[in-house]
Amino acid sequence: MSRLTLFLVLVFSSLSVSANVTVYAASSLTNVMNDIVDDYQDKTGDRVRVSYAGSSSLARQIANGAPADIYLSANTKWMEYLVEQDQIDTASKVDLLRNSLVLIASKTTPKENTWQWFIGQKGFRIAMADPRHVPAGIYGKQSLTKQYRWPEVKDHIASGNNVRSALLFVERDEAPVGIVYKTDALLSKGVTIVEEFPADSHDPIVYPMAIIKNKNSDKVTRFYQYLLSDEAKNTFISYGFSTI
Repeated sequence: MSRLTLFLVLVFSSLSVSANVTVYAASSLTNVMNDIVDDYQDKTGDRVRVSYAGSSSLARQIANGAPADIYLSANTKWMEYLVEQDQIDTASKVDLLRNSLVLIASKTTPKENTWQWFIGQKGFRIAMADPRHVPAGIYGKQSLTKQYRWPEVKDHIASGNNVRSALLFVERDEAPVGIVYKTDALLSKGVTIVEEFPADSHDPIVYPMAIIKNKNSDKVTRFYQYLLSDEAKNTFISYGFSTI
């Protein structure tokens, strides 16, 4: 185990001592999960802690022994990675949510013919999550490739380590346009949705959920079931997700 991995395990272990359930969730779920956790804690008194980051980063931390009880990924690839690493209670693995992908623009970016304007700019940058590892970036690259746009932008990526970083680049006007999940764009007052990418231009944006192997205690299972409840689903829908 590397020093960095050992440090992360120790840090997360100390932070989760007071929690009954520790969830590792994709950063695009931050706002909705915070609401769901608040409601659940008020109803049950159980303490739930959520650690947010890119799905790839979280999966690697779990594979290296980080103390997660439940994993919520923004794509199936990293869930399957943990299945292959024998880290998942496979009976608990379920597809929970769907999302969509949008092109966003900052407040100072022209809203008409945005793409043509953007391509014509000298030294332009398009903000997106890292297309090599992070689900939102992978989906973005797939869509741009299918739409024959990727060759125009592949050398002009302002890469973020998760989708919220890409959103922040555009909110701060550090990049004129970006690619994020629709749910993230809807939460922001600093960006405009220019277009929604065709659903058939990228792999389905599916959020799978599972309990980590040997972590199915009563309290973990109870929160897992709550995430599948109609009450939680209504909250997810209110944030722009669709449920499966």
